[in-house]
Amino acid sequence: MGLETLRQREKRPGVGQRGSSGDPEFLRTPLGGSFLVHESFIYRREKATGDKVYWTCRDQARMGCRSRAITQGQRVMVMRRHCHPPDLGGLEALKQREPFPTQVLREGSGPPQPLEFLKTSLGGRFLVHECFLYRKEKAAGEKVYWMCRDQARLGCRSRAITQGQQVTVMRAHCHMPDLVGLEALRRRERLPIAAQQEDPEKIKLLTKVQLCFKSYSPESQQINGESQ
Repeated sequence: MGLETLRQREKRPGVGQRGSSGDPEFLRTPLGGSFLVHESFIYRREKATGDKVYWTCRDQARMGCRSRAITQGQRVMVMRRHCHPPDLGGLEALKQREPFPTQVLREGSGPPQPLEFLKTSLGGRFLVHECFLYRKEKAAGEKVYWMCRDQARLGCRSRAITQGQQVTVMRAHCHMPDLVGLEALRRRERLPIAAQQEDPEKIKLLTKVQLCFKSYSPESQQINGESQ
């Protein structure tokens, strides 16, 4: 009976290379990653080895589903069947959200836009992407890893990876972009150029003002008080 059951299951169109024809469909996760959609089932990315990407059922933790899938190029292979029906309502909700710009679609559509970097107060660099600021974490080969500038202050776990002109965001931010801080950094970035083009008379006036402040420093006031 066990052998016959295995043979019957082998004949079903549930195991093997069911998705070998057609392009795989991907949707964005709430944290900025990507879901694989295959036969109305949703898979979460687990790991990548070479050109193979391994996926687990999105409902593995919630329902104990052990279904797995492997994508290799445009080919999809399902290793185990699901123990539950597909969540059509949740799938439709993800597709409704997908018309908004997503990182998965931006990576392969249109020419890459030049990256924007701004100087930090310590001489490093910030990565600016969609008005969010990222601090450099490490570099490995051609890839540079970035973390949200507000990780320590707000606990934001957003990450970004740059490779050439391509930016991949790994998690969504838990806060709105700091537009005021970003504009302040951009103005500071333009400051050296503006200072070089400044009117010499204004520079002289600034020097006189600085001298006046020095003359009224606490030390000078103390000396003047003693002399009086």
